[in-house]
Amino acid sequence: MSGAAVPAGAQDNRLRRNAIGLPSAMAMSLAFISPTIGVIFISALIAGQAGASAPFAFIVGTIGVLLMANTLAEFTKRVPSAGTFYTFAGQAAGRYVGFIVGWLLFFTYAFQSPINTNLFGFFVPQVLQRDFGIDLTAFWWVFALAIILFVAWLAYESLRYSLRLDIIFVAFEVLVMAILLIYIVVTGGAEGQSPQSFTPSLSPGPGAPDMFTGIFQAFIFILFAFFGFESSTTVAEECENPRRNIPIALLGSVGLTGLWFIFALYAVVVGFGPSHMGDLANDAVPLDTLARRYLGNGYAVFVDIAALMANVAVLIAIHNANFRIFYAMGREGVLPKWLGKTHPVHMTPYRAIIGFSVFSAVLTLVTGLMWGPQAAFGNNGYFSSLGILPIFIVVNLLLVSFMWRRYRAEFSWWRHGLLPVLGAIVFTIALYKSVVPLPASPQDVMPLAILIWVAIGVVVMLVIRSRDASRLDVIGKTMFIEEDEAEEADIAARKLDAEMDAHTGA
Repeated sequence: MSGAAVPAGAQDNRLRRNAIGLPSAMAMSLAFISPTIGVIFISALIAGQAGASAPFAFIVGTIGVLLMANTLAEFTKRVPSAGTFYTFAGQAAGRYVGFIVGWLLFFTYAFQSPINTNLFGFFVPQVLQRDFGIDLTAFWWVFALAIILFVAWLAYESLRYSLRLDIIFVAFEVLVMAILLIYIVVTGGAEGQSPQSFTPSLSPGPGAPDMFTGIFQAFIFILFAFFGFESSTTVAEECENPRRNIPIALLGSVGLTGLWFIFALYAVVVGFGPSHMGDLANDAVPLDTLARRYLGNGYAVFVDIAALMANVAVLIAIHNANFRIFYAMGREGVLPKWLGKTHPVHMTPYRAIIGFSVFSAVLTLVTGLMWGPQAAFGNNGYFSSLGILPIFIVVNLLLVSFMWRRYRAEFSWWRHGLLPVLGAIVFTIALYKSVVPLPASPQDVMPLAILIWVAIGVVVMLVIRSRDASRLDVIGKTMFIEEDEAEEADIAARKLDAEMDAHTGA
């Protein structure tokens, strides 16, 4: 039996146990990663840095993300919780590190929603105008707000139903894209096959001075493509046998999507031709361009529909994960405790759903109006990915000390030592190359903005400690443990026996 502390009232506001199984948990990560969004909208960003060697860059990125997935899997086997990184850091390093990781995680996840709501607001009018001649581009914000309301309603009703819809959408979008990409590779694309794309021997993209720099500058966009692979950990409290199923969902989703992305990037490079990476880097919707070029305008409509379904699927997954992060942090008092309540009937984190949806709508409108919905997609993605890199580095290193101190009998020098240290090194290089030299405006001010956010977090933490240090004591301690059900049954039985004895004695 784990010795995790459960604050008073936590049992009255917990999430529904055993609501989903392994397929839904994996669908959570797959939909958040979104195999289609990554190819349609991020391939141009990656090619702009790594050029025709984008598939090789994705191989490097996939290895890095697999290292991180291993770390999360090892934590989840022992600490299954909706709080994910925040809870892991609190368990491994104590309340202060847990608070700062949670503070930065809040920032990082906050920008994940406007990334995709702005994208939805931009892309729907583009599809309507391109395929049906209807111009509603000025009303992008209406579509963005509408999708926020839809996913909030879906999450409020049931996690199970929303993830089933995700499974359907992901299957359809991958099928549509696979037909196009396989056709391009089989027919040889614009200039024939390009096996050199699986090596770093080709010229870098137009945005990088050399290939080494290009690969690691592309790394942040590769991380952007993988962002959300860890989201299955946020449903650990609602998953059957989470200590087994969540690690499988983590490693399985990264492995499957990594293979898909590497193949898809190769097909895109072949489709445009290795000597036309500038055209790819400047194409807002490269898969639509390839569909029209190779399979005709009719098939491009299917690609557009698949892209819209992918956008909805990723938003369902993003919001379900973020709702639970807000819920977990509210439950422990890091955010307002009002957020840490579940619905008495649906057992969904309905207050976190309301709070995050309002917050997301405001951030969507602010960034969309400031940069335009299309530019907001890339800028918010850079911002969010830059914020998650320090968390990846810290949590990788914390696994080593956590396992050595708490589970020394299970400590493995390669799984709990070598692999997380390698992961920390890879992400440190990626972080360094993402900020040195500084990117163009407005991304050049984002590293400073993140440092200021962390500094504010330190101040907030010190203020909380001075006023009520006990609020920090529960950080990382409210977690789901599989023995809860048996323990509660035993407590109920003992309570009933006591009541019967008291009644008999009376």
